[in-house]
Amino acid sequence: MPAFKSLSTSISNAQDSPPIRVLADAGRSYTAELSVGDWIGLADHPRQRDTQRQARKGHWQQVRIACGAALESTRWVIAAELDGQLFKVDGHTRALLWATGKLPAPDAVLATVYRCRDRSELLELHAAFDTQAAAETVFDRVTGAFREQRLDLKSKRLRSGTIADALSIATRGVARGEDAEGGTGEEWNVYEAVELFAPELRLLDTVSPQNEVFYTGVLAAAFLSLALDPANLDFFRLVSQAQGETRDGTVDPVAGVLANVARLKNKSARFRRDQERLCATTLGAVQAWREGSGSLGYWSSGKYEPVNLVRTVRQVREAKLVKRLTTAAS
Repeated sequence: MPAFKSLSTSISNAQDSPPIRVLADAGRSYTAELSVGDWIGLADHPRQRDTQRQARKGHWQQVRIACGAALESTRWVIAAELDGQLFKVDGHTRALLWATGKLPAPDAVLATVYRCRDRSELLELHAAFDTQAAAETVFDRVTGAFREQRLDLKSKRLRSGTIADALSIATRGVARGEDAEGGTGEEWNVYEAVELFAPELRLLDTVSPQNEVFYTGVLAAAFLSLALDPANLDFFRLVSQAQGETRDGTVDPVAGVLANVARLKNKSARFRRDQERLCATTLGAVQAWREGSGSLGYWSSGKYEPVNLVRTVRQVREAKLVKRLTTAAS
């Protein structure tokens, strides 16, 4: 049996730990009984998705009328123990429904508790117990990632799980096909993407990016631009406020981006290749804007040379790595 602290040692010394009764201990995991109130009071998992949204899903209507073995199954939950603290892993929504009286509460909760060696095991456990009945959508993963990074975003555009494609482009360089690392990039880690661009998400949130302007490509360009230079926020503030200018039949870079977005409105803006190109040309517009109104190319027809996305993603990754290493060394 692995050398783990006994429950009586690890939990009893934890501050504000709930009273629980161990039924069986297998070393790496154990089963325990605790009250419904104590289960509700346990810390949520760091990657827990939008529990309120989960509680509105239709399958809970069937759970409310469950009886027999089906009803008994509702009081079995999954928890994790890390450094003497217990976390919910599966059973957040039931906790909410029990607390609000929208689901009949059992006499007690039976929990399978897994001992985690470190935070990475705690995070992996969440995915391992994500059942097919409550499988995570991309929206769920994005909101879970926000929670993990403690992102309290105000703008409707950024709170939406639909920013996943923008994060994908900003993280990998493309929405589909070969990515910045030379792979196909069909599988990517949204949690890592949100962690990577958490500073840019917070910064962009301050200018209230508007849904009708910040298409996926513009949003991805904003993440990359702000990562390279936070001063580029002024450009995206102007875009959000639709404050572009025209002169003698030409447009400035802000108006150029707005015109490119308007042209996509006449097509299906869901084509990922279109969004990749919009990201690349928006980055080109940012470059023209930075050079100033007196520079060649500032006033134009609104067509900008697409920036190499894969190269830009690599540049951003390298800059963030250097910053992280510098911070760790200081």
